[in-house]
Amino acid sequence: MSLKGLSPAHQRALFHALHLEWETARNMHPDPSIRALKPPVFSLHQGKKILGKWSVEKREISLSLGLVLNHGWDTIREVLFHEMAHQLAHELYGAFGEKPHGPAFLKACRLLGANPKASGSFAPLKERLQSDAQPAEDALTSRIRKLFALSQSSNTHESQLALAKAHALMEKHQIQTLKKNKEKTSHSNFITIFLGEPTLRHHREFYALANFLTEHCFVRCVWTMACVLEKGKMGRALEISGTAPQVLSAEYTYGFIVGAIDRAWETFCQKVGHNPGRYRKSDFAEGMIEGFSEKLRQEKTDNASRALDIIRDPFLDDYLAIRYPRIVSRTSRGRRVSPEFMAKGRQEGKKLSLAPGLDKKEPP
Repeated sequence: MSLKGLSPAHQRALFHALHLEWETARNMHPDPSIRALKPPVFSLHQGKKILGKWSVEKREISLSLGLVLNHGWDTIREVLFHEMAHQLAHELYGAFGEKPHGPAFLKACRLLGANPKASGSFAPLKERLQSDAQPAEDALTSRIRKLFALSQSSNTHESQLALAKAHALMEKHQIQTLKKNKEKTSHSNFITIFLGEPTLRHHREFYALANFLTEHCFVRCVWTMACVLEKGKMGRALEISGTAPQVLSAEYTYGFIVGAIDRAWETFCQKVGHNPGRYRKSDFAEGMIEGFSEKLRQEKTDNASRALDIIRDPFLDDYLAIRYPRIVSRTSRGRRVSPEFMAKGRQEGKKLSLAPGLDKKEPP
């Protein structure tokens, strides 16, 4: 049956993508009993209150039409893995006499790195992110926002001093968060989203940008396999995890830097009278990210901040260990770069200052 708002071709592409995501999660799991699981049937339903559901009788995972039409792939994927955990609980662990979210289901969620809450009337990922990040504003958060606004001052010294103080206060905020978390045993205060869309290939600067966010925004970055819907193939996406305010800050910073790179490269091309090509843009962009990172490190050092150490959150580390039980670190292979374009980009990066709105969008 054709569902309103989704063409037959789009439906086929979507079902193919869901199958690829399900199959990848199964095939990459170290447990042979999970790898022997048979694929379910996929369908869409028009219910507005239920994001996804698993039918034992039909062996069917059904997702809401509103979910697939109005939300990003990270949100769809979160609900898919939740329903896959229900399938696992019934077909592998025999959870027929248990409550829907009983012990077998929770075990399946841990094994798959799935969110046990991501279904029913649960708010979709991005809506939850915004609501979780809007508690009553404390004095420290208010001060950080004011400093980021002041960093746009036309007075260069005042601007740089304000930016340095803002980053020092962000570290203080992180330390306070860690102290509060010591009393918590749940991972429910962490959230995971994609930055950008899954693609088959990412340019080099996005790997440098992931390292930048890890160092300066207190989030963890993972390159995870995810389906590229329009290509019908598995690619990769940059996934970040942290508390809601941290994730929003990193999302803002990511967009700010990507936009700044595009604008600076366009200006450079106009100045030299031609476009030197995509590889040279990557050199230029990596230089910009490196230059901006150097600037932030220097500002921290000059203001007796916590120097260059990345503040680690052991609770976030535990969350990631459950979500990615086989995570590995890789070093990129040697590549030919242009020192000239790297240097030009580094000069531009040292001029950057984050605009207001790091933790909340300012009114127009």
